Amino acid sequence: MPQAPSAATVSWAGDVATVTVHGALDPDSASQVREQIAEVAGNLPGRLVLDVTELGERYGAECLALIAVVRQLLPRGCAFDVLSDNPAVQQVLEIASLSTPEDSARNGESEAV
Repeated sequence: MPQAPSAATVSWAGDVATVTVHGALDPDSASQVREQIAEVAGNLPGRLVLDVTELGERYGAECLALIAVVRQLLPRGCAFDVLSDNPAVQQVLEIASLSTPEDSARNGESEAV
């Protein structure tokens, strides 16, 4: 039986882990993503980038819930950035003062949890 595609992929560049979420964020895939992020957090990254650009606009609330979960899972001092094309998600990130990697590079800073 073929294996179901992963809900997220993880890539590393030095101590920066990028978790790219694919497809939909239904309860099963969200659980998979949460497990992958918990595994990444256990490896103590210096920075985690959560890339949700592949998710459609209809998953804005799910993206925001996932961001909250990620912040709880990350080790203290780990920088956290979010990539999202969703205007609602971007607006909430702006209100919450959580920067995107582009903002971090421009300002020389990042959100650390």
